[in-house]
Formats: sequence, structure tokens, C-alpha cells
Amino acid sequence: MTDNIKITTGNPYPLGCYMTGEGTANFAVVLSGDEPGGIVLYDKKTKKELRVAFRENNRIGNIYCVKITGIDTENCYYNFYQGEEEFCDPYCKVVMGNEKWGKTPKKLYSGFILEDKFKRRKCPAMINYADSVFYLIHVRGFTRHASSGVTYPGTFAGVEEKLPYLKELGVTTLELMPAYEFIELEEVKQPDEQTVVDAYKEDIPKLNYWGYKEGYYFAPKASYAEPGLNPSESFHKLVRAVHDAHMELVMQFYFPAGVKQAVILEALKFWVKEYHVDGFHLMGDNIPLALLGTEPMFANTKLIYYGFPADDIYAGIRPNYKNLAECNDEFMFNMRRFLKSDEGQLQGVLNHMKDIDNKLARVHYVTNSNGFTLMDLVSYDRKHNEPNGENNRDGNPYNASWNCGFEGPTSRKAVNRLRRRQIKNAIMLNVLSQGAPLILGGDEFGNSQKGNNNPYCLDNATTWLNWNDLEKNKDIYDFYKKVLEFRRKHKILHMDRPFRMNDYASCGFPDLSYHGEEAWKLETDILSRHFAALYAEGYGDVAENADPGDKVKNGNFIYMAFNMHWSSHTFALPKLKSGKSWKIVFNTADENMTSPIPLEDSKKLIVKDRSVVVLIGS
Repeated sequence: MTDNIKITTGNPYPLGCYMTGEGTANFAVVLSGDEPGGIVLYDKKTKKELRVAFRENNRIGNIYCVKITGIDTENCYYNFYQGEEEFCDPYCKVVMGNEKWGKTPKKLYSGFILEDKFKRRKCPAMINYADSVFYLIHVRGFTRHASSGVTYPGTFAGVEEKLPYLKELGVTTLELMPAYEFIELEEVKQPDEQTVVDAYKEDIPKLNYWGYKEGYYFAPKASYAEPGLNPSESFHKLVRAVHDAHMELVMQFYFPAGVKQAVILEALKFWVKEYHVDGFHLMGDNIPLALLGTEPMFANTKLIYYGFPADDIYAGIRPNYKNLAECNDEFMFNMRRFLKSDEGQLQGVLNHMKDIDNKLARVHYVTNSNGFTLMDLVSYDRKHNEPNGENNRDGNPYNASWNCGFEGPTSRKAVNRLRRRQIKNAIMLNVLSQGAPLILGGDEFGNSQKGNNNPYCLDNATTWLNWNDLEKNKDIYDFYKKVLEFRRKHKILHMDRPFRMNDYASCGFPDLSYHGEEAWKLETDILSRHFAALYAEGYGDVAENADPGDKVKNGNFIYMAFNMHWSSHTFALPKLKSGKSWKIVFNTADENMTSPIPLEDSKKLIVKDRSVVVLIGS
């Protein structure tokens, strides 16, 4: 292991262990109290251990630091100790002992990060939020099911194999639920035997399948690594593949109360520097938002949170690259209530359709990991979380969902047709609203969790994507792909600056206007459940600081009519310029529509109950 090691004074930062040269490692750890501490080095081959005690001259404040030369890092691992307690380095880059998913680790060790063949720096993609399409997955659940057809199911490599599929769908940004090291086996739970299924009648380990808990924030999750590669190599390989596909990788990090702000900053900086990830979706409390938002290293890194104090961070200056984004449930609940015809939702929907901020981007969704999938949103009125072993007490009791007349799966054709239509309506609301849409992985082919809106502890078919559904629900996939392509082709549907709602380029139409049963007039009272939006497409190409004399180059128009009422409505269409006519490109009420069709009456549009129609005027 280390017969001829040399110990010298170390540096207090960065904390943890890092290599300063071949065979030389700097160790730094925070120890409080008066009990002596040090480092334990272990030899992988001989199983021998060597204890290196800290001395007083190794201490700076509460940080103890030493440099050790002569370590064979490929065949050695380490831990820290204080008194009788030995512990894994909270800053370690590789955690050893938790490689087998779902097994209680007997002991954790700190490994050395090794230089590998997959590590390669590329310039960040820096895809504007306005052009981004997010796709959220659980690394294990994404490909764990046998139907995924990947070589190494449930791993980073499995995700890599699915990148061409995501690219084809129209995804630009892959978002991972916690993929840093966490201990998924939490406790032994004794459920109420009278209210749970037989499988839960014995003491069972309770899984934290999702990983929203404090973890080892500097180490990729070992059980997600493919066989033959250490976690660092495996994650490097995935990032390289994502970047080679001209896509981005964003990681979710959950920081509960008690995690030091300095740890948060250092962890995120490490993943940018070491793995070149493209962004972070931050969750939890006590996060130093202003500090992160002004950190120079993150200037081209996406940072997403419930909300940022953008005015304070940017101090009145608009950023060259808008890297901060707001992401919360407000959009989701507003759109869900509108989708199921609740009253009083229209004004909020109109605001979301055009909501663009010069400093702060928006990432929005109709479904997320915490809650119903899109298929379940239209199939269940109530949560069905009994398999979680908590007597259905866990999970949000209110989901703003509607089962379309029957709870759960059914063979009733009318109910299933309505559910298909509602799914497509939800896709239109999410994708065609301004901002960056987020897709919950599997929604594009009708994934169901059988009404479970909180399967945080389930590692089985409930949470694994069944890829057989891709063929079963190919109509949903094709529709999702088509709408995403439509959004991408028409810049006016994903702008990066606010709409002015006026004709500032003198083309005869405002950049965006709202309409109803009368052209240019929209009823927004509490009972209204339908509206139309007209986009003058040429404004997508007009310079932001355009003068009134600057003419638009594209004179086409996009008209989108949303009717979430249970009755049909007739919309009066604005008169197009001479030589132009309307074509229907989407109609969620028409199951057989495969290509654009001319609109027979250029003056009015009949939109059936609970449906969306999109026209192109050209």
C-alpha cells in the first residue's frame, strides 16, 4: 500500500481529498471537539490499514490538513476518524461500499478519483432557455425494465443508449433526479398488517428510491455505474455522450436544512469543473441564491430554483446569457385546473401563455416526478398510494386531476377517447406556452403509476418505465414529437423577450393578441373556459430594439384556439391579408388527422368541447 509514505503539512482547502501530484494527496477535514483524529488508509489487496494521526500543527481553525506522498491510489482507499468513530469523507469523490442497489451497506469507504479516458472538456452547449426542452428521468427507473432493451439496465450507460431516442423526440436538455451518492436503504418499517398487501407483512427495508435526501454531494452514485467502470468514469462517459449529441445535462440537487451553504457552493463548482455538467435544478432550503447567481464560474451554467432574486443578482443589468430560471408548481396547477374545466382559471392561463422575463427564465410542466403522470392525471380523481405501506396517507391529496368519468383503467371507449384528447390538450398547453417545457419521462408514451402520486419508496414496475407502452401508445408519442417540432420551427412560440401586445413593426397585426367568439375581443369573466391567441409570426425575427419603420419579413400567422368547456364554441377569425388562407395543423378532437387541411370557412372556427385547434395563416 504505502511502505514509504511521507507526511507533510497540507492545505485547508478544498476540503476532502485531492491529488496534488503523482502519488501525493492532500487531505482536509473539519473536526470539532477535543478528541484526536486522523486518516485511515486501507490496502485493497492485503486488507492492511495504516492510521495517520493528525497533530496540532496540522490544524487551522477546525480544519485538519496533511499531505501524504507515496500512496498507490489505484489500490488504496481511506476514511477519517475521530476518537472511536470512523466515517466516510463527506467530500469524497467516490463512495465505496454502496455499489449494489438496494443493499444495506455494511461500511462505507472513501475512494480516490482517478484520471480516466472519458474525461474531456467541451465548450458548454449554452442552449437558451427559450429553445430548451427538458426531459426529467430517474436514472435507474428509466431503463431498469427489461423492455428498455439496453445492455446495462438502470445505469448511466442505459441512459446513454437512449440518447438517440430523446434526440428524435425533440429533447435538448436531460435532467436527472438525484444521481449523486445517497444511501437508499433508510430504515426497517413495520406497516399496519391489516391495511397493506401480503408483501408488506414482514419487516422490510424502506427504500428512498428517489434520493431526495442529504447525500455525498461530490460523488456520482456507484450503483448507477455500468459494470467494469468506476462511478467517475461512468458518469464522465454519459456527459461526453450527451455533449456529443449536442444536448445538455442538468442535475437535481436536494439540500435539506442543515447543509452548510459553503458545501452547496463547493459541490456545484466541483461538478462544473470535474464533469462539465450544464446546469443544476436546486431543491431544498437555505440555498445561497445570491451567491450562486453571482458566482463567475456559473455564468454559463443553468441554475433552476423555485425563484431567484433576479433584480438583486443582476443589479439592473440584463445578462448576456440568461442562466437563471424559476420552476415551481404554479403553472402546473393553473393549467391542470383549466384542463378539467374549473372556473376562474383563464386569466392565469393567459398570463402563462405570454410570461417572459428579460432576466429570469421559466421552466414549466404539467406533470413532475412528485405527483401523477400524464396518463394518471386523466385517469384518477384520487391518489392510490397503498403499495407505499402508509395506508394511503402519504402524497398530496389534491392533484387537480379528473378521471374523465371512471376511476382507473377501463374498457369504455368513450372514456378512453376523452382521456386521449385530454392528454393531447395538456401537451399543447405545456409545449405551446412561452417558457421551457419540461416532460416527465414516459409521459410521451402514456406511462402509468396506477394512480400512485408519491412512489418515492417503490423500486418495481410501478416506477420503472415500461417501454412496451411506446408501441401501445404510439399515437401519444407521435403527437408529442409533432408538437415539439412545430414549436421548434416557429420562433414566435418560444421567444426570449416579452411580447409588447402591439404592432411595433407596422405589419398590421400585434405580435400577440387574444381573441374569443368575437375577433379582437376576449371575455375573461370567471366562467370563461375558452380563448384564442394570434401570433404574427414575423415578430419572431424582428430585432428586439426594432423601430416602427422596421418591417417583418415573415407575414404568416399562427392562431391557437383552446376550448376546455364541455360545450363547443365558435370563434370569429381575424381577417387575413389578401392572398392568405387558414389551414388546420392540429385538432385534438380529430383522431384521424395526419396532415394540415384547409379551413373551409375563413371567417369562423368551430372548436369542439375540450379540444385545441391550431391554424396557420399563410
